[in-house]
Amino acid sequence: MVDEMRRALENASASWGETGSIQLPSGLEYRAGRPVLIEIRKRGRRYDLSDEGAAVREAGVSGWLPVAEALVAEEGFNVNRRGVVFVPAVEGRDLATLAVRLAATSLAVYQELLEAVPE
Repeated sequence: MVDEMRRALENASASWGETGSIQLPSGLEYRAGRPVLIEIRKRGRRYDLSDEGAAVREAGVSGWLPVAEALVAEEGFNVNRRGVVFVPAVEGRDLATLAVRLAATSLAVYQELLEAVPE
C-alpha cells in the first residue's frame, strides 16, 4: 500500500507549487463501503496529514476524547477536540509511509471507540 500511496502523492504533487492537497485511499475500511482516507496538505515546506475526523465521526459515540488521545499518543500522532487524527511533517519525510501509519491508527481509533465507549 505504501507504494500505491507514494505514486499517487508523487503524481499529485507534480502539479503543486507552494500549496496543494490530495485525499488518498489507504486500502482500509472503517466498515464496508466506508474507506479510510488520508488528506495530505502542503503549505510551503510543511505538510499536514489527517483523517479529517473520520474515525470519530464513523464511530458516532460520545466520550471519545480520552480513548482517542491515549491511542494516538502511542503512535506519536495527535487528535484534536474536533476528532481529527493528524500529524504534521516537513519536506523530506516519507509521507507515504506516514500516511499508511496514520490510516492504520485512524482505523484503530475507530475500532477502539466502538469497543470502549458506550453509545
